Amino acid sequence: MALAVSPATAAAGSSARAATGSERSAIVASFIANDGSSSEVHGVYVSRSNSSLAVVCVRTPEAGTQAFVFRHVSRSWRYVTSGSAGSAGSSADRLLERACG
Repeated sequence: MALAVSPATAAAGSSARAATGSERSAIVASFIANDGSSSEVHGVYVSRSNSSLAVVCVRTPEAGTQAFVFRHVSRSWRYVTSGSAGSAGSSADRLLERACG
């Protein structure tokens, strides 16, 4: 499953980097298990300061840009929180969500 990530979006947050191919596959698989669809995913990022935190950026006509935060625990990515980009979860989560733009 290939996801397009624009350079502008990737550069949006210096606190995050684009997920590698294997990271992206595992994170999106977890996202699909929780959400059911990857059709509106426009970016997957991993925290530069804590590689066990990741965010999936989703853009929908109804809700705009939403951020879904995942944490790597026991060899798998687990859903932590979601909401409007930059407003959900802990301060570390909100910092990571800024990568969603």
